[in-house]
Amino acid sequence: MNAKMPLFRPFLSKRELADLTNRDHTLRGGVLFGIEGKLIEIQARALSVDDEGMSWGSAISITGMAKGAIREATARIIGAFAKLRVPAPQAEILINLAPADLPKEGTWLDLPLAVISLQAAGLLPDLSESREDSYIIMGELGIHGEVRRVPGALSLAYEAKAGQKLIVPAENAKECCLILAKPGHEGCGVYPVTQLEDVIAFFAGRKKLENALATPIEFENAIDRAVDFGRIRGQERAKRAAMIAAAGGHNMLLIGPPGEGKSLIASAIPGILPRLRDDEKVELTKIYSACGELERDGMAVTRRPMRTVHHSASKQSLVGGGSGLARPGEITLSHLGVLFLDELAEFSGPTLEALRQPLESGTVTISRVQATVSYPCRFTLVAAMNPCPCGYFGTPQCTCRKADVEKYQKKLSGPILDRIDLKVDMERLSVEERFAPTEEGASPRIRARVERARKRQHERFDGKPIPFNAAIPGGHVLDYCQFSDNAFSQYKSTITETSLSTRSMDRLAKVARTIADLDNKDDVQAEHVNEATAFITGGAMLVKF
Repeated sequence: MNAKMPLFRPFLSKRELADLTNRDHTLRGGVLFGIEGKLIEIQARALSVDDEGMSWGSAISITGMAKGAIREATARIIGAFAKLRVPAPQAEILINLAPADLPKEGTWLDLPLAVISLQAAGLLPDLSESREDSYIIMGELGIHGEVRRVPGALSLAYEAKAGQKLIVPAENAKECCLILAKPGHEGCGVYPVTQLEDVIAFFAGRKKLENALATPIEFENAIDRAVDFGRIRGQERAKRAAMIAAAGGHNMLLIGPPGEGKSLIASAIPGILPRLRDDEKVELTKIYSACGELERDGMAVTRRPMRTVHHSASKQSLVGGGSGLARPGEITLSHLGVLFLDELAEFSGPTLEALRQPLESGTVTISRVQATVSYPCRFTLVAAMNPCPCGYFGTPQCTCRKADVEKYQKKLSGPILDRIDLKVDMERLSVEERFAPTEEGASPRIRARVERARKRQHERFDGKPIPFNAAIPGGHVLDYCQFSDNAFSQYKSTITETSLSTRSMDRLAKVARTIADLDNKDDVQAEHVNEATAFITGGAMLVKF
């Protein structure tokens, strides 16, 4: 753009003023509804003209259930216009946000509101002949004219149709480029901008914007650097359970005295989690972008999440909530990854009970007066706890009364325990185990087995919304878990002898299926059923009161 050429003419001609009220202006923007994008049609019209001009503050009226930050957008636009020395408008401008019955909050519409205000005021060319509907514009506007990053840009970008152009803040460009992973976005463009002045120059035909999609997008395949399983002494059974949990997405509970490796094993799990598929990276990036939690500017989520929650966390922070439209909680941020709850029995009862439905269905539905939203939360629960308040239950060191132990353990209700697949008792290490040699490189070997098992599951569930064995829906377990004759006899015998609930019976089949996948077997064998039974019925430190 020629720096000497002014952006705007100070006054419109009488003919131009007379024509203002005859023009319709429409742009496309968007807002977030939970973690999903909703496209908004921004309509503008000049209602009356004033030869002498008026202030921008009194010229713009916005309708269509605009709330909060959208109501404040006018002030930010005025500040940016002042920086660019935009002349006072000579028309009163009415802007409508459609659909009018959808509440709209946030800063996503700042940039398109600024552009359409200039169009309606006759200060930017009428783009109706240039297919202005083919543009989707988003971005927060600073009073110095800068275009700032907005959360949930990828969710809004996913609402685009083939051939539409996205004008987005530069800090959101990389995540928006992920729209190439979705079929039906052929011909789309992503045009990053940093200043309102550049957007104005583009619509005025004085500047070209670069298409970020011109450069091929490559996904990272990074692995979390975690404690190597080979560095953890002893506790072979717990490490075996961790591998099964990672391979099949099974919930796991570690029970044992303090200081014997429960938290250490949990912290090592990110190092054996399977790599994300490209569609899973997009799904997680949409969630983390909407929550404003992307680690780096616009970069995709490339690792399975591992969220650690303190026992003082509220129910709302764990499952989601808050005033107005409920926000996602930790269980949604753990989607397709791991949620680690240390000191499980220290959580409040209502907080733990709130996990029952999400653990079962993989989604959480939160109802508020304003709206009801559902968020994905297909996570793997890894929990750790001491067997009693002092931690040394069943040993001479224990100082707890029976009533104390009962109150402590009863935080874990039957329905919660019935949703945990693997229960592992961890004993104190012997002197020999504490001084046993360690090894390096165990986690990569375990991860390779886990990934082979997950690959088998992906092929098994191809075309189905089932990410791993633990998510097989009730009523379909035997459709996907094929047993050998001996194994099926063992399966039925175990159900009879242990009086498992129907849910636990299904969990037994799923865990056995995962163990068979780790052994690269097409059919579940009797030894797989026996090992799964030991985990399903474990938890000897949980006293039956």
